[in-house]
Amino acid sequence: MKTIFLASGRSSRMAPLGDKNLLKFCGEPLVLKLLKNAKKGGLKNFIVVANKYNKKDIATILQKAKFPAEVTTQKNLDQGMAGGVVDGLGLVKDNESVFVLGGNDYFDYRILPKMLTKTKEVDGVILAKKVKNYFPGGYLQTTGKNFIKKIIEKPEAGKEPSNLVNIVAHFFQKAGDLRAALSSAKSSRDDIYEVALQSLFSTKKFVAIEYAGDWQAIKYPWHVLELMETFLAEQKTTISKKASIDKSAQIKGKGVVIESGVKVFSNAVIQGPCYLGKNAVVGNNALVRNSMLGEGSSAGYNTEIARSYLAQNVTTHIAYVGDSVVDRGVNFGAFSCTANLRLDKKNIKVLVKKEKIDSGHKKLGVIVGRDAQLGIHAMLMPGCKISPEDFVKPGEIRK
Repeated sequence: MKTIFLASGRSSRMAPLGDKNLLKFCGEPLVLKLLKNAKKGGLKNFIVVANKYNKKDIATILQKAKFPAEVTTQKNLDQGMAGGVVDGLGLVKDNESVFVLGGNDYFDYRILPKMLTKTKEVDGVILAKKVKNYFPGGYLQTTGKNFIKKIIEKPEAGKEPSNLVNIVAHFFQKAGDLRAALSSAKSSRDDIYEVALQSLFSTKKFVAIEYAGDWQAIKYPWHVLELMETFLAEQKTTISKKASIDKSAQIKGKGVVIESGVKVFSNAVIQGPCYLGKNAVVGNNALVRNSMLGEGSSAGYNTEIARSYLAQNVTTHIAYVGDSVVDRGVNFGAFSCTANLRLDKKNIKVLVKKEKIDSGHKKLGVIVGRDAQLGIHAMLMPGCKISPEDFVKPGEIRK
């Protein structure tokens, strides 16, 4: 069996953040964490499908981690997921079994052995999750024994055929069957892969394995916060002996990870779960709670960081950063503030590709691209976006 891991998406819905595969969680790039997760579940012989923009970075990450995988490139990114799978299949023989994993999805690896056990009885296995709220993905129709009859990609909200959402963890007994289905699939929409699946569901025996555990799909920027929360919840308190923590500082709660070189100054409070990356700084009287601070980042004097993701080398000073996602190299000037709650308490909508999308969050701060500079007293309204390398003037209000 071979495993195709799809990391070739453009991450366009994640703007102004960079490539989601390269975002670091608890000190590791997402692509590496997901691959390690899959390996724990018994998958092997990995083929990572990258794009021409991230292939070098991904290859370097895997090489440094000594993770065994072959990295290939999706030739035509306009072909979407189907193109990535086709290029991955170029390294798989027709009579080999193949597992296709999406680079968007994090789930408990312990479901994978159950899927692999089921593969002996059918032509294919699809992981699926029952959802309570609408999710912009593929929905499955199944029989009483969970054999799959149909997949409908991104139906309108309220017109879902079921509450069973497709997770991109797909097993195929013969790679040749998938290759043939993809070669003959046609559609004017971005759903060639799903059309190919439908043709297989109509002629082969595919079963859905229902998954009841935690599942996080990274499609929009606010999903970073949801995945961060999942990773933080899995942590056990670990404090490096090479960290410097003032005696008056307080570390409260469970799941606090403090890496080497971290400095925590007097009267600071770390409320777990939290992750402080290498050489991070928590200044005097600062409060960091339920957040990640990447390597070299700082919560400066009198700053509060709450339920936020800060990538590498983010600096703050007398600032409030709440429920926000901040890419690397960003600076928050003194007294800058992220508003994270509408006055009418309604869900916060975010502009994605010229469309306002409901985030499902009543609390959501700002989404900041890499190397942006925020002047003193900058005021950032809920759900606003700051472009990479942008300058927010002192006292400016961004909506």
